[in-house]
Amino acid sequence: MRNLAAALALASLCACYPGTTAGHNPLGDVDANGIGGSVDGGGDGGGPDGGDAGTDAGADAGCVPLALNGVGAIDACQGAVQNGTASVAVADAGNGCTVGITTTTGMSCNGAASGGSNNAFSGTCNAMPCISASLPGTIICSTGNTPCTIRICDAGVCGP
Repeated sequence: MRNLAAALALASLCACYPGTTAGHNPLGDVDANGIGGSVDGGGDGGGPDGGDAGTDAGADAGCVPLALNGVGAIDACQGAVQNGTASVAVADAGNGCTVGITTTTGMSCNGAASGGSNNAFSGTCNAMPCISASLPGTIICSTGNTPCTIRICDAGVCGP
């Protein structure tokens, strides 16, 4: 009986204490869950973004379309060094930045470009794994223990 009396006394005290009823609450308004806070959701959490982080990524997030035909090529991946010409095609980012290269020396390369306007290349040339920091540029292929190169020039015949 003593416990029942204590529980009723505690309930009466809580019902009359400010802030535990719908009356005045010194801690602020009470939301629908009974937890102190603002009924409007707490106000604005800040600006719409973190501000400007600089220039947008733009093309460096993918590749830049490129079409070269009849440019100089020096192929050192098929035995003796051979001079020839090459055709290079880099598709836009919407088409996967795919790369296709063919040379008059018999080399055929396929892969993907990245690095924006550099059009860095990663793929295969005549089944050899190859990379390049840029197209046009020097493609380095792995032939096992010794790498070889295919140089794609940016205009006409390759210089020295």
